[in-house]
Amino acid sequence: MPTVAAELLRDDLLCETSILVVTAPAPAGRPASEPLDDTLAESFGHAVCEACEQLGAHVRSYARDAAEEAPMDAAVVAAASELGDLDLLVVDGASLFAAGGLRACLDGAWDATRAVVNLAFLPAESSLPTRRIVYIAPAPGAGQQADAARAGLENLSRTLSIEWARHEITPVTIALGDSTAPGEAAALTAYLASPAGAYFSGCLLDLRRV
Repeated sequence: MPTVAAELLRDDLLCETSILVVTAPAPAGRPASEPLDDTLAESFGHAVCEACEQLGAHVRSYARDAAEEAPMDAAVVAAASELGDLDLLVVDGASLFAAGGLRACLDGAWDATRAVVNLAFLPAESSLPTRRIVYIAPAPGAGQQADAARAGLENLSRTLSIEWARHEITPVTIALGDSTAPGEAAALTAYLASPAGAYFSGCLLDLRRV
């Protein structure tokens, strides 16, 4: 089935792009390969993978358990070795928040970012002029601390865009709205993975009023 991204963007737009998506595991009792209901926060990471693959990207996903305390270094090394040069890290903060709350969302985002930048972005040359990071923040109605999670991810992207500008690393946060469909967020993420996405850094792309 064509995704929103496939309907809006050129078929081969991401044919030379490698993407790692960090998300939360599928809900208990549901196979990881089974598509998730569009109303679930966990489906945003799945939608990003599907949309970017349809546009030609090489995509790997890593399901981060909210209770997991070990660093992500080994998982990132494995994913990076499968993908070759890694161009984009997508952190599905919506699913991390749904699975484990504020701390799981923010700790998971930073843990993934640190590992990818140190082990994949800095040592290797990318096929794109810049290396990208996209944080997907939970919608306001996702829970009591959803706004705090969004603010934390927004602050992370703004701060890192300054700290890592010399390395041509461009972080961006997408703020989901309560009515944002996974396909819409995935299409925006795919656009940010394209060459046009290099123009965005340290900003909040706000879907809360769309």
